[in-house]
Amino acid sequence: MKIYITLGDPAGIGPEIILKSLPSFRQIKDIKIYGNRNILEKTAHDTGLLHNYRSIRNMIYDCTSYIQFKYGKPSRKTGQVAMQALKSALNNAPDVLITPPIVKDVIRQNRPGFCGHTEYLADFFKTKEFAMVGIWRNKRIMLLTTHIPLRDVFKRIDPKTVLQKIMLLDHGLQRYFGITHPSIGVSSLNPHAHEFSLGEDEKIQSSIVSAKKRGIDCYGPYPADSLFDRRLDGFLAMYHDQAMIYLKSKKNGLNFTLGLPIIRLSPLYGAALDIAGKNRAEASGLTAAVNIGIKLFKNVRRYEAKNKCTDN
Repeated sequence: MKIYITLGDPAGIGPEIILKSLPSFRQIKDIKIYGNRNILEKTAHDTGLLHNYRSIRNMIYDCTSYIQFKYGKPSRKTGQVAMQALKSALNNAPDVLITPPIVKDVIRQNRPGFCGHTEYLADFFKTKEFAMVGIWRNKRIMLLTTHIPLRDVFKRIDPKTVLQKIMLLDHGLQRYFGITHPSIGVSSLNPHAHEFSLGEDEKIQSSIVSAKKRGIDCYGPYPADSLFDRRLDGFLAMYHDQAMIYLKSKKNGLNFTLGLPIIRLSPLYGAALDIAGKNRAEASGLTAAVNIGIKLFKNVRRYEAKNKCTDN
């Protein structure tokens, strides 16, 4: 099980949370930090974490340039370092990839149109069927749409697209979470569901009916303000904020990219530029990402073994 952690943006909290969380995993074989020793050592020195740095020094795969940087001040160069770490990790074929936060704006200076890890990884692996899934404890929330203007969400609500995501979530809950016959709740687009719909929630309803005909245990559409309190195995939200307002109000939420040939996870927070370099970053999200990554990898192994026996 090759577990690779990328550096993130050096001007943000990525190096700090690596220094805080990775010492507890130093006994795991084949876990590597893709980045730059000098950047991590500087961060350790500035945040009083030199002891942590020394304990993980042998885990660092030195694959990026060293640059001068200022905490809280991302630049074209810090964006380049973040992408160098990501590319190097991918080129070495990870089983589990953990990505600390990057700063998209500075990456766009070198890569116009860059949307984020999710879309970049899908393009890298040439994956067409993929989705962003937020995880918190036993809540697994897939997003129909991710980083697009809200007005464009309405154009993406069609029965075929919603059904495809329901089917992808159903398969993902079985493969990665070990749930044999998962139950799925689907959000409405509008407040109070059908009450304010101009046809969108009726399209979502038709997708749910189609999913049920395929044997998927699927319910809704339910208003997003109460959906996630239901006792279901997974949820499908129509747009980013429906899911993220709930998930980011919790501690240790994770972002899981479903549909890739590898397991990719990241903590559900950004680069936190206002506290970078101050030894104030909460690292438990990165710790949770590694632990859940190991668990998901084992679940996939069991799922594949079970289905191989069934096929034979």
